[in-house]
Amino acid sequence: MSPFASGLAAQCLVASLSLFAQPLAAETMKEMFPSYTDWIDPALADRFGALEIHRGPQVLAGGDFTLAVGDAYYVLSGEDARWVLADLWQNLPDPDLQALIFQSGTSPLDSAWASTVYYFEDGHISDEEADTMDYQAIITARKNAEPEANRRRREAGLPELTTVGLTGTPGYDRASRSLTFSVLLDVAGGGQSLNANAWVLSRHGFVNLNVLGLPEQAADVNAKMPELIGMVSLPEGNRYQDYAPGVDALAEGGLSGLLGGGAAQAGLLLVALTLLKKFGVFLVLPVIWLVKRLRGKSAET
Repeated sequence: MSPFASGLAAQCLVASLSLFAQPLAAETMKEMFPSYTDWIDPALADRFGALEIHRGPQVLAGGDFTLAVGDAYYVLSGEDARWVLADLWQNLPDPDLQALIFQSGTSPLDSAWASTVYYFEDGHISDEEADTMDYQAIITARKNAEPEANRRRREAGLPELTTVGLTGTPGYDRASRSLTFSVLLDVAGGGQSLNANAWVLSRHGFVNLNVLGLPEQAADVNAKMPELIGMVSLPEGNRYQDYAPGVDALAEGGLSGLLGGGAAQAGLLLVALTLLKKFGVFLVLPVIWLVKRLRGKSAET
């Protein structure tokens, strides 16, 4: 082979490899759910169709953690996730939201459960009390704090939330440094909702997975929670064991502070309101929307 031909072949090889090295374009909601326009308010249709679906490792919070999403799930991240939360589900805007996790084959328009993903650096949370936590006492503390919290909700025009009790078995896993705690909530005028949480502890704070669903989905959510927790990966330097006593800030309240009825609980209960919006949004849309939705479901079965 001549030097010219050899050089040309090498250039072609490099060009071909560079094509494979380019990141694949993200799949969109329009591509995954082509019939979505039959289900959604036309004013929201274009933005919904452009939502980018991500799989595989997702580096979030500026690299503070990675979410490794397998084939059974997909993620909406960044502004896409925050648009779903605020505009589609009609919740208050939340700049702290990192991502939303959905099961493959489901969308933000249906009643399947989904999980919000947050990361907070509010100080290192000690797990020293893990073996002595009294979860029933925590439920009692939550209920005692609810009258004041519900007063604030009434003033804000939001429905009252009352803790019914635990669903599934709460606990702390030392291997993954994760705390799980799931409850059923009574929603004034709206039945009950499932609010299942997991906190994965880090050096400076925690990753929070807040699964929003219906009461009848509790068993499935509890079974899938280890999978969701397993998606969270903390880099070296931000792992729980990287905490430096006397150097890093230590959060007050420990593990029970994440579950109690005080200020630490505010985030969880506010996120629970997302559920009300997620499943309530369809009730305020035109009747023709609901008819189309039901026809679409019937056509699929």
